[in-house]
Amino acid sequence: MRRLVVLLLVVLAAAPAAFGILAKGDRLVPFSLKGVDDVTYTVFLENGRLCLIEAKLVNGKPEQTKTYPACVLVDFWATWCVPCRAAMPYMEQLHRKYQPQAGQAEGGLRLFGIALDQKGSRVVKPFYGRCKISYPMLSDPPDQAAGADVVQTTKDMAGRYKVQEIPVVYIIDAAGVITHAHIGFKKEQVPELDEGVGALVGGGAK
Repeated sequence: MRRLVVLLLVVLAAAPAAFGILAKGDRLVPFSLKGVDDVTYTVFLENGRLCLIEAKLVNGKPEQTKTYPACVLVDFWATWCVPCRAAMPYMEQLHRKYQPQAGQAEGGLRLFGIALDQKGSRVVKPFYGRCKISYPMLSDPPDQAAGADVVQTTKDMAGRYKVQEIPVVYIIDAAGVITHAHIGFKKEQVPELDEGVGALVGGGAK
């Protein structure tokens, strides 16, 4: 019996871990992170409504814009992750198809890459410069601290969003509810993402 118990423990220890992520119906965890474009993006709920504040310096002076997206897509990735890189062209397609027009304060998709490289923008910025990607890549803490209930590092964000392997993708609607979640990347997931975003933005922002 003792040998049987030991054998069972060995088998369990050798078995692959089952990773659990947030699921449909879970809620947005507010976050404030700085992108490789030196813009700080803060996503939170304002009176129960999804809100985005973009903060940057223009000619040395702080400037902010506030918008209300129809949905947000967050893509957890890292420069060393092969399936993450394979997914990026498709993320770019979603970004270009559903992003709000210039000056549009409401609606559309805001798509963010959440870079989990430990060295942050020192690694991510050169990588980003070589890619044909235009959606924001968030990698560093904000210049100014946000509220206590707002995640401000990619490491903490990965923890709060239960990211243990990558890529992980979430779509969050205008009420702050997760409507789609998946681990890994397969081309078969792209139509589902397109359909999910399209339904939230009304078929497209343009």
